[in-house]
Amino acid sequence: MSTRLLAALAVGSLVLVAGCSGGGNDAKSDGSATAGSSPSTSQPKFTKFADFPGKDFVTTEPGLNLGVRVKPVDTRWAPELVGKPADAGKHYFAVYVAVTGELADRGVEKVKLSYLRLKFKSTAQKCGITGQSADCSLEAYPSSQLEEVADGEWRNSTWTETLLGSNVERGESKIGVVGFSVPDTEKATSFELCGPTKDAEVDPDEFACVPVKTPDRTAG
Repeated sequence: MSTRLLAALAVGSLVLVAGCSGGGNDAKSDGSATAGSSPSTSQPKFTKFADFPGKDFVTTEPGLNLGVRVKPVDTRWAPELVGKPADAGKHYFAVYVAVTGELADRGVEKVKLSYLRLKFKSTAQKCGITGQSADCSLEAYPSSQLEEVADGEWRNSTWTETLLGSNVERGESKIGVVGFSVPDTEKATSFELCGPTKDAEVDPDEFACVPVKTPDRTAG
């Protein structure tokens, strides 16, 4: 065999070996991962008030000139809420709400959720008889402070009870929760969240309202 042929075979072998040794490498030359690397941890999402689906209403605490927009974002039955256990034979109908200022160009001070109401036609208790139906309007208790909470984390948050209220800055969106003590025997399936307005501060029948989803009693 000629010297030239032997040299060509040697070069070909070296190229083949180099190709095999590098073909399965999933890393860049600088050591950073490429294909097959784990994705970076996703950041928590904070939805703005306007981007939550559903209807909202404007409510104003009696005696105040500025109100807030309130939109229900979730509901559940809870044996305990804001550190308060429900009475025996009852659960809290917990309503998680998004809150922002009534006017986009200004904030609202000392916002409370304690003036909200839950309205429904009861099948289990007498709340005020109108014809053949029992029209219930339950006061909110307990109610929480307003906080910035990431999407889907409001059920896991450690809520504190509202005392002096929460400030909502201009354009800010916050989350809070209110509870309504409902008997375990209640079978109603249609509920509304309501609140007083500048024109209706006292009579719950005149409050602004939006429907809220009836939670699944088997879910947490």
